[in-house]
This record gives sequence, structure tokens and C-alpha cells, in this order.
Amino acid sequence: MANSIWLVVFALSMKFLLTNAGVSTHDPFYCYSEDPIRPQVGMFSTITSYETNRGRNSVDPNVSSCTPSKFWFVSRHGTRLQSRSELENIFAHNQRLHRDILSNYDAGRTSLCAADVALLRNWRFDPNITLEMEQVLTVAGWNEFQELAQRYQAAFPTLLPRAYARHDYLFRTTHTARTLGSMRAFADGLFGHNGYQQVIFENVPNPDTLLRPHDFCQLLNEVREDTTEPQAFINGPEYQQMLSEVSVKLGFHGSRHLSSNDVDILNNICKFEQIWNLNATSPMCAGFSVANYEVLEYYDDLFFYYRYGYGHPDFRTLYENIYCYAMQDLLTFILSDDPNDYKAKLYGGHTATVQMLVVTLGLFEDDEHLTRHNFARQTFRQWKTSVHAAMGTNLVVVKYDCGANEDNDILFLHSEVPLQIPGCQSNGICKQSFLMERFGRFLNANCAETYCRNS
Repeated sequence: MANSIWLVVFALSMKFLLTNAGVSTHDPFYCYSEDPIRPQVGMFSTITSYETNRGRNSVDPNVSSCTPSKFWFVSRHGTRLQSRSELENIFAHNQRLHRDILSNYDAGRTSLCAADVALLRNWRFDPNITLEMEQVLTVAGWNEFQELAQRYQAAFPTLLPRAYARHDYLFRTTHTARTLGSMRAFADGLFGHNGYQQVIFENVPNPDTLLRPHDFCQLLNEVREDTTEPQAFINGPEYQQMLSEVSVKLGFHGSRHLSSNDVDILNNICKFEQIWNLNATSPMCAGFSVANYEVLEYYDDLFFYYRYGYGHPDFRTLYENIYCYAMQDLLTFILSDDPNDYKAKLYGGHTATVQMLVVTLGLFEDDEHLTRHNFARQTFRQWKTSVHAAMGTNLVVVKYDCGANEDNDILFLHSEVPLQIPGCQSNGICKQSFLMERFGRFLNANCAETYCRNS
């Protein structure tokens, strides 16, 4: 009896280790609505909800014994609706897909569970969403930023006072409704209901080389348009197998297999509906197993790795310098001892903003290059857009004054988690002298000449 129990425990242990040691095995009978964990919700790449992967421990303002004096914040906008092209695609095909999936189930062709099908029968895409609402900030996105501001204010009340004063705060966003809405929500979190109405936002210049330099550099545009590697992954065995598995689960066999565009639509609806309400269940997620989402996430990671990340080593200098203006702004702000300076500078940007700043800082870089061929070896990769480029992702830098002739402490936080910067402490604290040693080149740089060059 004892031996039997030991064998069961051993078998379960081995199953756990194998499941968590690499790529998951596809389960064709996986029931999404009955899964209490749903790990794939944290694997939606840049469509991941901020609440899913943010830091869960309260930010510790006492990591330094010195006095916090400045707060620099840059973020991606919060949870939004789909883009216009995505909505057009959904409007054109979602009813057909929905009807055919239910027809397949009724004919016994699917491996869907009854609980998922019950939700699917009552599903329809939100009829209130129109093309004119494309990429609009959602209620979930507003709440993310309002609550984010409240948590940072609780940690740094002297840097983020509850009463708005223009000499304390600088607010600036890009020229889009979703970034402006996100930072208005942040202001509401700081100053109370409708507190954003008293905030003066800085004018957005054209070109906006502070928060969107990636849109005004022709050289970068040429480099980042190279989609050879992610496209090759789509044409490769892992992605094609994923398409087949989704098709079969939903009852599309043989020549009736779903197209890549059909799977994209189902994936898009699943992800967006789920992040709009994390406590609900998006019926369209029923077609995908956890293993399927590992493949989908890797494709997205490859796409952004070659678009905004480390995918082009021959253009490393270009990618590291493209955010010259932002780095110059950060260093100037941190180094200034002017008592009339702002206490906080708050910027609202986009996924490219946070991803390319990550590259400038040299973070989330893997020892092994991400390619179409090494999906199975990249389970524990650093470059995971679900983590470092989710909705609402933010980078915070806090200066601590340590007194005259002392080396100040500089705290780096990424979505409320201390950044592990080589050469700094594990709690996110870097010395000001180290910061200058690593990034001082930006302080007096001519960014107009530097930001769009590869030399």
C-alpha cells in the first residue's frame, strides 16, 4: 500500500515537473470556463491586462534611508478597444464563426466541453462597439490608472501630493485619446473624482520626439518593417500545428480547417473581451488550450522583438539611442537641485515607448537570440511582452537625496516591481554615479543628430 501511494505521488510530481519545465502539452478537451487558474490570461502579449502581471507587493518607499525628492513616470496607456482594422475584421466574420462553431458542436464534431458551449450559445459581440470607438480607453483601463496612481501616492505622498499645483506636477501625453484618458484617470487617482479637470496638460509638439520618436525616424521605419522571422514562425510547424489544433477542437476538420485570419479573429475577441472584464469569462477563449497560447505569445514576442527589441543586432546603436530625448529629460530632471523643479513628471505613451526604453536601459535581454527555430528552448525567456509591455506598463524612477557630497540613490520600478539592473542592488536601487556612468552620454547629447542614427 505504501509503495502504491509513493508511486502515485512520484507520478504526480513528475507530471508537475514536466508540465512546468517546458512547452505545455496540448489538451484537446481543455475546458476554459472551468479552469480556476487560466494561466493564458497572463500570456496575451501586449493585450495582457495590467492587473494580471503587475507587482503584487506594495512598493516599498523605504528601500533607501535618504529622502525621496523626485518622481519620473512614463507609461503605456491602459486597456482599450480594438483598432479599426481589427473591428472591421470582427464585424465581417464573427457571426459566421459563431454560427459554424455551434453547428459543429451540435453535429458532434468538436471537443468543446458543455460549460464552454453554454456560454457560447448566449454570446454575441458587444453591439454598442462601433468603428468610431476604435482604440478608445475602456472602463477597465480607466480604473487601472486611477488605482495605480493611488498606490504610488500611498508610497510617495510627499512627491505626489493630493492637492494639484502646476509647480509640483508636469503632465504630458501623446496626441491620442487613449493616452490622454489614461493620464486623466491617473490624475483622478491623485486628486479625487474629476480631479483631472484642474490639471494643465503640456502641449504635444509635432514631431513628438520625446514620447514617439519611433514614428519620426525613417531609418527605424525601414528596419522595423522587416517581419521575416515572425512570418517564418507563422509558416513553421509549431504555429501550423496550433492552427490545426484550434480548428479540430472547434469542429473544423479536413478541408474545412479555419484560416489563419479566422483564428486571429477568435484570438482577438478572446483576449480583448477577457481584459475588459477579468472576472468574466470570454466564450471565444474556449477554442484555445494553454499550449496554443504559448505558441501565440511566442509569435507576438518574436514580432515585437524584431520591431522594438533586440532582434537587429546590426542596428543596436539605433535602438539604444532612439529615446535620446526621454533619457535626456530623465537625467536632467534627476540631476537638477533646483528647489523650484517639479516634484513629479508624468508621461503617457504607447507600447513602443515602454518597449524601446527597456532596450535603452538594456533590460529583458536574453543570452540566446529569439528566432523561428528555438520556441521550445525559450520557455523562460526574458523578452516576454506579456510582462514588460502589457496594457498600462509603466517605468518609474525615484530620486532619493542623500545629502551634500553624497552619492544619491535612484530607485527603478517597472510596473511596481523593482528592476534588476546589472550593477545595482536587487531592490531596484542604483547609485546616481552609476547611472551617469551607464547613461551619462545622453545628458549633453545633441539628440536631434543622435536619436535616428546607427553610429
